[in-house]
Amino acid sequence: MKFDNYDVALITDEKERLYYLGFHSTAGYVVLTEKKKIFVVDGRYIEAAKKVLLPKGIEVVLGSDYSPFLRYAEENGVKTVGIDFTKTTLSEYETLNSFGFRYVDVSEEIRRETAVKTEEELACLRKACRIAERSWKEVLPEIRVGMTERELANKLEFNFKKYGASGTSFDTIVAFGKNAAVPHHETGDAKLKENECVLMDFGCLYKGYCSDMTRTMFFGEPDEKFLHAYLAVLTAHRKAAEGIRAGMTGKEADQLARDVLESLGYGRYFTHSLGHGIGVNIHEYPLLSPKSGWTLENDMVFSNEPGVYLNGKFGIRIEDSCCLSDGKYVSFMRDDKSLIVLDGKGNVRRRKMFQNT
Repeated sequence: MKFDNYDVALITDEKERLYYLGFHSTAGYVVLTEKKKIFVVDGRYIEAAKKVLLPKGIEVVLGSDYSPFLRYAEENGVKTVGIDFTKTTLSEYETLNSFGFRYVDVSEEIRRETAVKTEEELACLRKACRIAERSWKEVLPEIRVGMTERELANKLEFNFKKYGASGTSFDTIVAFGKNAAVPHHETGDAKLKENECVLMDFGCLYKGYCSDMTRTMFFGEPDEKFLHAYLAVLTAHRKAAEGIRAGMTGKEADQLARDVLESLGYGRYFTHSLGHGIGVNIHEYPLLSPKSGWTLENDMVFSNEPGVYLNGKFGIRIEDSCCLSDGKYVSFMRDDKSLIVLDGKGNVRRRKMFQNT
Protein backbone atom coordinates (compact mmCIF):
# COMPACT_ATOMS: atom_id res chain seq x y z
CA MET A 1 0.00 0.00 0.00
CA LYS A 2 1.24 3.50 -0.82
CA PHE A 3 -0.29 5.59 2.02
CA ASP A 4 -0.10 8.66 -0.23
CA ASN A 5 -3.38 10.22 0.89
CA TYR A 6 -4.37 8.22 3.97
CA ASP A 7 -2.80 7.40 7.33
CA VAL A 8 -3.89 3.76 7.66
CA ALA A 9 -5.89 1.23 5.67
CA LEU A 10 -8.70 -0.75 7.27
CA ILE A 11 -9.29 -4.18 5.71
CA THR A 12 -12.60 -5.85 6.61
CA ASP A 13 -13.29 -8.19 3.66
CA GLU A 14 -12.70 -11.90 4.37
CA LYS A 15 -10.67 -12.59 1.21
CA GLU A 16 -8.66 -9.41 1.53
CA ARG A 17 -7.82 -10.31 5.13
CA LEU A 18 -6.57 -13.67 3.91
CA TYR A 19 -4.42 -11.94 1.28
CA TYR A 20 -2.76 -9.54 3.72
CA LEU A 21 -2.35 -12.03 6.58
CA GLY A 22 -2.02 -15.48 5.09
CA PHE A 23 -4.54 -16.55 7.73
CA HIS A 24 -8.21 -17.34 7.20
CA SER A 25 -10.98 -16.23 9.53
CA THR A 26 -14.64 -15.40 9.13
CA ALA A 27 -14.33 -12.43 11.49
CA GLY A 28 -11.94 -9.63 12.36
CA TYR A 29 -10.22 -6.79 10.54
CA VAL A 30 -6.72 -5.70 9.63
CA VAL A 31 -5.18 -2.31 10.28
CA LEU A 32 -2.40 -1.64 7.78
CA THR A 33 0.17 1.05 8.52
CA GLU A 34 3.40 1.95 6.77
CA LYS A 35 5.37 0.05 9.40
CA LYS A 36 3.20 -2.86 10.56
CA LYS A 37 0.05 -4.94 10.31
CA ILE A 38 -2.41 -5.34 13.17
CA PHE A 39 -5.03 -8.08 13.18
CA VAL A 40 -8.02 -7.60 15.50
CA VAL A 41 -10.08 -10.73 16.05
CA ASP A 42 -12.38 -12.30 18.62
CA GLY A 43 -11.70 -15.15 21.03
CA ARG A 44 -12.61 -17.89 18.56
CA TYR A 45 -9.48 -17.20 16.51
CA ILE A 46 -7.09 -15.41 18.86
CA GLU A 47 -4.80 -18.32 19.77
CA ALA A 48 -4.65 -19.74 16.25
CA ALA A 49 -3.97 -16.27 14.87
CA LYS A 50 -1.12 -15.68 17.31
CA LYS A 51 0.47 -19.01 16.44
CA VAL A 52 0.47 -18.22 12.72
CA LEU A 53 0.93 -14.46 12.65
CA LEU A 54 3.24 -13.49 15.50
CA PRO A 55 6.24 -15.27 13.88
CA LYS A 56 5.56 -13.14 10.79
CA GLY A 57 5.76 -9.96 12.84
CA ILE A 58 2.04 -9.27 12.65
CA GLU A 59 0.50 -7.92 15.84
CA VAL A 60 -2.61 -9.78 17.03
CA VAL A 61 -5.14 -7.99 19.25
CA LEU A 62 -8.22 -9.43 20.96
CA GLY A 63 -11.41 -7.57 20.05
CA SER A 64 -14.89 -8.01 18.64
CA ASP A 65 -15.60 -4.39 17.67
CA TYR A 66 -13.75 -1.28 16.49
CA SER A 67 -12.52 -0.24 19.95
CA PRO A 68 -8.91 -1.45 19.34
CA PHE A 69 -8.82 0.45 16.05
CA LEU A 70 -10.15 3.62 17.64
CA ARG A 71 -7.53 3.42 20.40
CA TYR A 72 -4.77 3.02 17.83
CA ALA A 73 -6.14 5.91 15.78
CA GLU A 74 -6.26 8.23 18.80
CA GLU A 75 -2.75 7.31 19.95
CA ASN A 76 -1.29 7.84 16.47
CA GLY A 77 -3.23 10.88 15.28
CA VAL A 78 -5.05 9.10 12.47
CA LYS A 79 -7.24 11.45 10.45
CA THR A 80 -7.70 9.72 7.09
CA VAL A 81 -8.50 6.02 6.61
CA GLY A 82 -8.32 4.00 3.39
CA ILE A 83 -11.12 1.46 2.86
CA ASP A 84 -12.27 -0.62 -0.09
CA PHE A 85 -15.47 1.06 -1.22
CA THR A 86 -16.37 -1.98 -3.35
CA LYS A 87 -16.38 -4.28 -0.29
CA THR A 88 -17.81 -1.98 2.39
CA THR A 89 -21.56 -2.29 2.92
CA LEU A 90 -23.75 0.72 3.57
CA SER A 91 -24.34 -0.34 7.17
CA GLU A 92 -20.59 -0.77 7.74
CA TYR A 93 -19.92 2.65 6.26
CA GLU A 94 -22.51 4.27 8.47
CA THR A 95 -20.75 2.78 11.50
CA LEU A 96 -17.32 3.86 10.28
CA ASN A 97 -18.55 7.32 9.35
CA SER A 98 -19.75 7.90 12.91
CA PHE A 99 -16.11 7.82 14.08
CA GLY A 100 -15.32 11.12 12.39
CA PHE A 101 -12.48 10.09 10.06
CA ARG A 102 -12.14 11.04 6.43
CA TYR A 103 -12.34 7.96 4.20
CA VAL A 104 -10.72 7.40 0.81
CA ASP A 105 -11.26 4.52 -1.60
CA VAL A 106 -8.30 2.13 -1.93
CA SER A 107 -10.10 -0.51 -4.02
CA GLU A 108 -8.09 0.19 -7.18
CA GLU A 109 -4.83 0.06 -5.23
CA ILE A 110 -5.78 -3.30 -3.70
CA ARG A 111 -6.84 -4.69 -7.07
CA ARG A 112 -3.51 -3.76 -8.63
CA GLU A 113 -1.48 -5.06 -5.70
CA THR A 114 -3.27 -8.41 -5.54
CA ALA A 115 -3.10 -8.92 -9.32
CA VAL A 116 0.68 -9.47 -9.25
CA LYS A 117 1.53 -12.58 -7.25
CA THR A 118 4.50 -13.27 -4.99
CA GLU A 119 6.53 -16.47 -5.25
CA GLU A 120 4.70 -17.82 -2.20
CA GLU A 121 1.33 -17.12 -3.79
CA LEU A 122 2.40 -18.70 -7.08
CA ALA A 123 3.45 -21.84 -5.22
CA CYS A 124 0.00 -22.10 -3.58
CA LEU A 125 -1.79 -21.52 -6.87
CA ARG A 126 0.37 -24.09 -8.64
CA LYS A 127 -0.35 -26.65 -5.91
CA ALA A 128 -4.10 -25.98 -6.10
CA CYS A 129 -3.94 -26.64 -9.85
CA ARG A 130 -1.98 -29.87 -9.39
CA ILE A 131 -4.59 -31.15 -6.94
CA ALA A 132 -7.46 -30.22 -9.25
CA GLU A 133 -5.91 -31.83 -12.29
CA ARG A 134 -4.98 -35.04 -10.47
CA SER A 135 -8.44 -35.29 -8.93
CA TRP A 136 -10.08 -34.89 -12.33
CA LYS A 137 -7.93 -37.48 -14.05
CA GLU A 138 -8.74 -40.05 -11.40
CA VAL A 139 -12.53 -39.79 -11.84
CA LEU A 140 -12.51 -40.23 -15.61
CA PRO A 141 -12.47 -44.07 -15.58
CA GLU A 142 -15.44 -44.04 -13.18
CA ILE A 143 -17.81 -42.20 -15.52
CA ARG A 144 -20.72 -44.44 -16.52
CA VAL A 145 -24.11 -44.28 -18.24
CA GLY A 146 -26.78 -43.41 -15.67
CA MET A 147 -24.41 -41.49 -13.39
CA THR A 148 -25.84 -38.09 -12.41
CA GLU A 149 -24.03 -34.80 -12.72
CA ARG A 150 -24.15 -34.46 -8.95
CA GLU A 151 -22.61 -37.89 -8.40
CA LEU A 152 -19.67 -37.06 -10.64
CA ALA A 153 -19.15 -33.71 -8.91
CA ASN A 154 -19.16 -35.44 -5.52
CA LYS A 155 -16.51 -37.94 -6.63
CA LEU A 156 -14.31 -35.12 -7.87
CA GLU A 157 -14.69 -33.08 -4.70
CA PHE A 158 -13.87 -36.12 -2.55
CA ASN A 159 -10.56 -36.34 -4.40
CA PHE A 160 -9.86 -32.67 -3.71
CA LYS A 161 -9.90 -33.33 0.02
CA LYS A 162 -7.99 -36.59 -0.37
CA TYR A 163 -5.09 -34.77 -2.01
CA GLY A 164 -4.87 -31.86 0.40
CA ALA A 165 -7.35 -29.20 -0.68
CA SER A 166 -9.47 -27.47 1.95
CA GLY A 167 -12.52 -27.27 -0.31
CA THR A 168 -13.78 -26.04 -3.67
CA SER A 169 -12.91 -22.62 -5.05
CA PHE A 170 -16.44 -22.34 -6.52
CA ASP A 171 -19.48 -24.56 -7.02
CA THR A 172 -18.37 -27.42 -9.27
CA ILE A 173 -20.08 -27.46 -12.66
CA VAL A 174 -20.79 -30.83 -14.25
CA ALA A 175 -22.96 -30.66 -17.36
CA PHE A 176 -24.04 -33.55 -19.60
CA GLY A 177 -25.13 -33.16 -23.21
CA LYS A 178 -27.26 -30.11 -23.93
CA ASN A 179 -26.74 -28.83 -20.37
CA ALA A 180 -23.17 -28.02 -21.37
CA ALA A 181 -24.54 -25.32 -23.71
CA VAL A 182 -25.27 -23.24 -20.58
CA PRO A 183 -21.88 -21.80 -19.50
CA HIS A 184 -22.82 -21.62 -15.82
CA HIS A 185 -25.12 -24.63 -15.68
CA GLU A 186 -26.20 -25.63 -12.18
CA THR A 187 -25.05 -29.18 -11.51
CA GLY A 188 -28.12 -31.36 -10.96
CA ASP A 189 -29.63 -34.82 -11.29
CA ALA A 190 -29.44 -35.22 -15.06
CA LYS A 191 -28.21 -38.72 -15.94
CA LEU A 192 -25.49 -39.40 -18.47
CA LYS A 193 -26.57 -41.02 -21.72
CA GLU A 194 -24.63 -42.63 -24.54
CA ASN A 195 -23.06 -40.25 -27.05
CA GLU A 196 -23.12 -37.10 -24.93
CA CYS A 197 -20.47 -34.59 -24.05
CA VAL A 198 -19.34 -34.23 -20.45
CA LEU A 199 -18.26 -30.74 -19.40
CA MET A 200 -16.56 -30.29 -16.03
CA ASP A 201 -15.63 -26.84 -14.68
CA PHE A 202 -13.96 -27.09 -11.28
CA GLY A 203 -11.33 -25.84 -8.87
CA CYS A 204 -10.11 -26.33 -5.34
CA LEU A 205 -8.53 -24.29 -2.56
CA TYR A 206 -5.02 -24.75 -1.25
CA LYS A 207 -4.01 -22.46 1.63
CA GLY A 208 -6.78 -20.13 0.54
CA TYR A 209 -5.72 -19.91 -3.12
CA CYS A 210 -7.91 -21.04 -6.01
CA SER A 211 -7.51 -23.21 -9.05
CA ASP A 212 -9.81 -23.09 -12.07
CA MET A 213 -9.96 -25.67 -14.83
CA THR A 214 -12.49 -26.82 -17.43
CA ARG A 215 -12.41 -29.89 -19.64
CA THR A 216 -14.96 -31.18 -22.11
CA MET A 217 -14.92 -34.91 -22.83
CA PHE A 218 -17.18 -37.13 -24.89
CA PHE A 219 -18.91 -40.31 -23.73
CA GLY A 220 -19.38 -42.61 -26.71
CA GLU A 221 -18.50 -41.64 -30.26
CA PRO A 222 -18.44 -37.93 -31.15
CA ASP A 223 -19.90 -36.88 -34.47
CA GLU A 224 -18.24 -34.55 -36.95
CA LYS A 225 -20.13 -31.48 -35.74
CA PHE A 226 -18.81 -31.94 -32.20
CA LEU A 227 -15.28 -32.73 -33.43
CA HIS A 228 -15.15 -29.60 -35.58
CA ALA A 229 -16.35 -27.41 -32.70
CA TYR A 230 -13.89 -29.02 -30.28
CA LEU A 231 -11.01 -28.46 -32.68
CA ALA A 232 -12.05 -24.81 -33.05
CA VAL A 233 -12.04 -24.25 -29.28
CA LEU A 234 -8.74 -26.09 -28.85
CA THR A 235 -7.18 -24.02 -31.63
CA ALA A 236 -8.41 -20.81 -30.00
CA HIS A 237 -7.05 -21.91 -26.63
CA ARG A 238 -3.65 -22.74 -28.11
CA LYS A 239 -3.42 -19.55 -30.17
CA ALA A 240 -4.09 -17.54 -27.02
CA ALA A 241 -1.46 -19.52 -25.13
CA GLU A 242 1.07 -18.94 -27.87
CA GLY A 243 0.31 -15.26 -28.30
CA ILE A 244 -0.32 -13.83 -24.84
CA ARG A 245 2.64 -11.78 -23.65
CA ALA A 246 3.41 -9.32 -20.89
CA GLY A 247 2.66 -5.77 -21.99
CA MET A 248 -0.45 -6.52 -24.02
CA THR A 249 -3.88 -5.56 -22.77
CA GLY A 250 -6.63 -7.88 -21.65
CA LYS A 251 -8.56 -6.87 -24.74
CA GLU A 252 -5.69 -7.86 -27.03
CA ALA A 253 -5.37 -11.23 -25.28
CA ASP A 254 -9.09 -11.89 -25.62
CA GLN A 255 -8.94 -10.99 -29.31
CA LEU A 256 -6.37 -13.72 -30.02
CA ALA A 257 -8.92 -16.44 -29.25
CA ARG A 258 -11.91 -14.51 -30.56
CA ASP A 259 -10.31 -14.05 -33.99
CA VAL A 260 -9.76 -17.81 -34.31
CA LEU A 261 -13.36 -18.63 -33.48
CA GLU A 262 -14.65 -15.91 -35.79
CA SER A 263 -12.54 -17.23 -38.67
CA LEU A 264 -13.87 -20.76 -38.14
CA GLY A 265 -17.51 -19.68 -38.00
CA TYR A 266 -18.01 -19.99 -34.24
CA GLY A 267 -17.59 -16.36 -33.18
CA ARG A 268 -21.22 -15.81 -32.22
CA TYR A 269 -21.16 -18.93 -30.04
CA PHE A 270 -18.33 -17.59 -27.86
CA THR A 271 -20.50 -15.72 -25.37
CA HIS A 272 -18.12 -14.75 -22.56
CA SER A 273 -14.65 -13.32 -22.02
CA LEU A 274 -11.43 -15.25 -22.53
CA GLY A 275 -10.33 -15.07 -18.92
CA HIS A 276 -10.14 -13.55 -15.46
CA GLY A 277 -7.58 -13.18 -12.71
CA ILE A 278 -7.25 -15.94 -10.10
CA GLY A 279 -5.93 -15.68 -6.55
CA VAL A 280 -7.63 -15.78 -3.18
CA ASN A 281 -10.74 -14.94 -5.22
CA ILE A 282 -11.83 -17.12 -8.11
CA HIS A 283 -12.59 -13.97 -10.11
CA GLU A 284 -10.26 -11.02 -9.71
CA TYR A 285 -8.00 -8.84 -11.83
CA PRO A 286 -6.70 -8.81 -14.52
CA LEU A 287 -9.62 -9.24 -16.90
CA LEU A 288 -9.11 -10.66 -20.39
CA SER A 289 -12.21 -9.35 -22.11
CA PRO A 290 -13.25 -7.31 -25.17
CA LYS A 291 -13.34 -4.12 -23.07
CA SER A 292 -10.37 -4.65 -20.75
CA GLY A 293 -7.62 -2.04 -20.80
CA TRP A 294 -5.62 -3.84 -18.10
CA THR A 295 -1.99 -4.37 -19.01
CA LEU A 296 -0.79 -7.91 -18.40
CA GLU A 297 2.36 -8.19 -16.30
CA ASN A 298 4.73 -10.89 -15.14
CA ASP A 299 3.43 -12.97 -12.21
CA MET A 300 -0.20 -12.25 -12.95
CA VAL A 301 -2.36 -15.39 -12.82
CA PHE A 302 -5.46 -15.76 -14.99
CA SER A 303 -7.61 -18.23 -16.91
CA ASN A 304 -7.56 -19.04 -20.61
CA GLU A 305 -11.03 -20.40 -21.37
CA PRO A 306 -12.50 -20.01 -24.85
CA GLY A 307 -15.81 -21.76 -25.39
CA VAL A 308 -18.48 -22.57 -27.95
CA TYR A 309 -22.11 -23.15 -26.91
CA LEU A 310 -24.77 -24.52 -29.26
CA ASN A 311 -28.10 -24.16 -27.51
CA GLY A 312 -29.99 -27.41 -27.09
CA LYS A 313 -27.08 -29.49 -28.44
CA PHE A 314 -23.76 -29.22 -26.59
CA GLY A 315 -21.18 -26.86 -25.17
CA ILE A 316 -17.40 -26.96 -25.21
CA ARG A 317 -15.01 -25.06 -22.96
CA ILE A 318 -11.30 -25.68 -22.46
CA GLU A 319 -9.72 -23.82 -19.53
CA ASP A 320 -6.32 -23.67 -17.89
CA SER A 321 -5.08 -21.54 -15.03
CA CYS A 322 -1.86 -19.88 -16.14
CA CYS A 323 0.60 -17.08 -15.41
CA LEU A 324 3.09 -14.81 -17.11
CA SER A 325 6.75 -15.57 -16.46
CA ASP A 326 9.64 -13.83 -18.24
CA GLY A 327 7.02 -12.16 -20.38
CA LYS A 328 5.53 -15.42 -21.64
CA TYR A 329 2.45 -17.55 -20.96
CA VAL A 330 2.97 -20.57 -18.69
CA SER A 331 0.15 -23.01 -17.93
CA PHE A 332 -0.22 -24.55 -14.48
CA MET A 333 -1.91 -27.58 -16.06
CA ARG A 334 0.03 -30.45 -17.65
CA ASP A 335 -2.80 -32.05 -19.63
CA ASP A 336 -2.45 -31.51 -23.40
CA LYS A 337 -6.19 -30.86 -23.80
CA SER A 338 -6.67 -33.23 -26.74
CA LEU A 339 -10.20 -34.69 -26.77
CA ILE A 340 -10.83 -37.46 -24.25
CA VAL A 341 -13.30 -40.14 -25.34
CA LEU A 342 -14.85 -42.37 -22.64
CA ASP A 343 -16.55 -45.73 -23.14
CA GLY A 344 -17.97 -46.54 -19.72
CA LYS A 345 -15.62 -49.51 -19.27
CA GLY A 346 -12.88 -47.56 -17.57
CA ASN A 347 -11.06 -46.78 -20.81
CA VAL A 348 -9.85 -43.20 -21.30
CA ARG A 349 -8.83 -42.64 -24.91
CA ARG A 350 -7.21 -39.54 -26.36
CA ARG A 351 -8.39 -38.54 -29.80
CA LYS A 352 -5.65 -36.77 -31.76
CA MET A 353 -6.71 -33.34 -32.99
CA PHE A 354 -3.28 -32.09 -34.12
CA GLN A 355 -0.24 -33.92 -35.41
CA ASN A 356 1.67 -33.26 -32.18
CA THR A 357 -1.02 -34.49 -29.76
